[in-house]
Amino acid sequence: MKIAELFSVAGKVVLVTGGSRGIGEMIARGFVENGARVYVSSRKAEVCDALAAELSQDGECFSLPADLSRMDEVERLAAALREREPKLHVLVNNAGAAHLEPLESFSEKGWDRVVDLNLKAVFFLTQKLVGPLEAAGTADDPARVITSARSMG
Repeated sequence: MKIAELFSVAGKVVLVTGGSRGIGEMIARGFVENGARVYVSSRKAEVCDALAAELSQDGECFSLPADLSRMDEVERLAAALREREPKLHVLVNNAGAAHLEPLESFSEKGWDRVVDLNLKAVFFLTQKLVGPLEAAGTADDPARVITSARSMG
């Protein structure tokens, strides 16, 4: 058994939210460099576009910017991916926010911002991509949803 065969992502389709910098960028880069077709998403289109262009020098990477703190953008991102890909092998929910306020004065606005992006968007994006995830998965090689945890601040 060869490691490359056991853990190969060659030919897989991957969406990485929060994929334009930090941990998301490292995840996207790893998938691209190992043969996956990767879509990166974040709020800033120009940053997504630049990273996708850079990573495309080593493989396939595409920019699908979206502000996942808004439900219409969650729906738009899911629709845009479904238009391009009938199958999604890996969804990496990495977009997230922290709101830095002391516990005793933590505001409802801060709470809503964090929960909308870190919980609500993760749930509804995953829900809207169940079809492509199911289409990609098999009994021997299921599709995966990977969600990174965020702190409240």
